[in-house]
Amino acid sequence: MFKTIERTLTLLTLLLIASTAGAVWLFVAGMPVWGVMAACVVLWLPGRMRRESKKFNSNIIFLLNALENGDYSFSFAESAASTSRERRDVNSILNVIKEILVKARQQEIENEKFLSLIVAAVPVGIVIVDERNFVRVANDAALRLLGMHVFTHIKQLGMVDKAILETFRNLDPGRSATIRIADEREERLISLGVSRIAVKRGWLRVVTLHNIAGELEEREMESWIKLIRVMTHEIMNSIAPITSLSETMLLAWNETEYQTTPAPSSQEGPAFSSQGGPALSSQGGETPAHEKHERLRHNTVDAFETITSTARGLLSFVESYRRFTGIPKPELRPVAVGPFVEKIANLQRPALQARGIELAMRFDDPGITVAADEGQIGQVLVNLLKNAAEAIEPGRVDGKIEVSLAREGEVVHLDVSNNGTPIPEEVLPHIFVPFFTTKSSGTGIGLSVSRYIMRLHGGNLKHHTDAGRTIFSMIFS
Repeated sequence: MFKTIERTLTLLTLLLIASTAGAVWLFVAGMPVWGVMAACVVLWLPGRMRRESKKFNSNIIFLLNALENGDYSFSFAESAASTSRERRDVNSILNVIKEILVKARQQEIENEKFLSLIVAAVPVGIVIVDERNFVRVANDAALRLLGMHVFTHIKQLGMVDKAILETFRNLDPGRSATIRIADEREERLISLGVSRIAVKRGWLRVVTLHNIAGELEEREMESWIKLIRVMTHEIMNSIAPITSLSETMLLAWNETEYQTTPAPSSQEGPAFSSQGGPALSSQGGETPAHEKHERLRHNTVDAFETITSTARGLLSFVESYRRFTGIPKPELRPVAVGPFVEKIANLQRPALQARGIELAMRFDDPGITVAADEGQIGQVLVNLLKNAAEAIEPGRVDGKIEVSLAREGEVVHLDVSNNGTPIPEEVLPHIFVPFFTTKSSGTGIGLSVSRYIMRLHGGNLKHHTDAGRTIFSMIFS
């Protein structure tokens, strides 16, 4: 397509060479007039070549300037009426080049959109920071984990926690760190990872944020279950024979008629105590043998009764273990949360009213539906209502329990709150630990079982406080 341009420039170059040679020859041959004319042609040809070159270069320069400024809306004329053949050939080439660059640009934009969608959709937080600590990219997951709505510079982390700011600023590529961020609902344990990439304008740091609290809780729960299953097996193997033998011996003692040992005759001499003297009764006389046997019988019966009651208590405790580890996999079905909660509340309301406790409902959207096992989440809700009632002091006239339902994005929160005595700070880290309890008659498995059920549903059970109210949140993801 450049052949026309090439032919034109080649022809002009040959003419320039021929004119120069002719002018020299004419001056040497003594024909100065013709030599001057040849010299004029020599002087004219470079200007012509420059104009031809400039004519073609102007469009190329325009193309490059437009591309540099991001302007792809132009095109070069290719009609026969508006330009010469040579110019049409050049314009056609430039239009082809422009179309190639436009397609490359569109492909680049599509790739950027695709990557942006991936970054926005992944559950892992991603923050990209330049060398001046300006945030180039922060996806929704990162903003949610950091508890921020806008994130443009890492200095903003100082408003969350100065320690977090220093961690972000000083974390080297290839290393990881863990930070804690607490809000009114929960405390998040976040793992940070950093990598570094080189771009045209310098270096970028890519910081990934991953909420590992759920994974740690799940692993902790799995460890508890494995430990409890082993303990249950060992305790049952040890206690079952003891319980059986003690009950058998106790039954034998109760059914056997006691045979009184006859008192020694006067010919046999007096009975002696273990100290060598005569055994005396409580009235100062000699102690009959049947009183010793009676005392032994009562002590033995008491011992077997103690062993039996203790073994039964251990067996009852083991049954608590079994209830904790024997929760079946939930059968998930669509559950309309609002009507379901109303049904549970109506069953619990009479007992609460008898204690002077008000039960209130607050649903942002009563039509919210979740995939759940009604029996299992009903057990969790009843347990939370029971705990809330026990937290309110007896006789309090303003005792109130509130059940609220709300949706935040893809997450549904079913909260049970009360205005009773808050959980002590020193107790809070242990409330979900199996068999930990501060109640004299509690087994300590209520909250741990409830959280386990919610984990089986793909959600969680969290505790937080708000304006002096204790809140337990059933979270459905």
